[in-house]
Amino acid sequence: MAKQGSVIHGKQPLLQRVVFEVRYYFGYNYLDNCGRCLNMIMRDHPEWFMRDGASPSSAPLVSLRNSACLNFSSTKYDLSIERVPGEEPVSEDDMLEFVCQSDCIHDIISTHLGLAEFARVGFRAWYLFGCDSEGEAERWLRELGCYTISPRLLGAFDGTLEDIGVSALIAGQDRKYRIAFHGVQRTAQIDFGQGLLTLQPRYMHNGQRKALLEREKRKKRMKQNPDFAAMIDIDAYQQNPEVIEPGRFVQSSREQFLLMLAKACETEG
Repeated sequence: MAKQGSVIHGKQPLLQRVVFEVRYYFGYNYLDNCGRCLNMIMRDHPEWFMRDGASPSSAPLVSLRNSACLNFSSTKYDLSIERVPGEEPVSEDDMLEFVCQSDCIHDIISTHLGLAEFARVGFRAWYLFGCDSEGEAERWLRELGCYTISPRLLGAFDGTLEDIGVSALIAGQDRKYRIAFHGVQRTAQIDFGQGLLTLQPRYMHNGQRKALLEREKRKKRMKQNPDFAAMIDIDAYQQNPEVIEPGRFVQSSREQFLLMLAKACETEG
């Protein structure tokens, strides 16, 4: 099975960002129970810390374990990790923690908001493939063999191909997949991370201080986010699901992503 770190057409994928999102109907208990949700999350899971403060539109939290960010409101919640320049990509350990977080967060939010009807569940991942130049990124994407651009299009405009951005929506057996291919230049086109969070340990309770110390012990600085890269963005989702199993959905989706990409890029021989 192709896993994180598997080589795709000669390059290692760097997992730059992941998002798990659940959209729901009739979530207006948020207006009355937001505080209860926040108290339970931070008391029972002290890795979580308030980012900016709750409001009628959202309640943002950040995890000291894997830098995951949580936002929830009356219409949806999303759990995400995004790496900033100079830090290692999203790791396997980060993702194992993410799977557990998605289960416990869903239990708390769905219980306190009384959620019973869901509009959408989705898991999305952004993979970077480092390149030396923008031109190399475009060539690498074209050589994958996943799509072609008709010469008739170039001929009609009497020009040469400089940049390609392609997306496709595929209906699978139990979920749909939206796949996008494009080149990126980090300094101009990618918004890495959501800013820095400054924490003062003396204002944390014991559980939060412990989580911060564990994070600092595991922290590694690795300059793996390239200046130029090819990006493959995959979003797996279900619409109007009857039952949501967050951890299983995240795990099954991420296990399929690189496996399917590797299969799509296999050379015929």
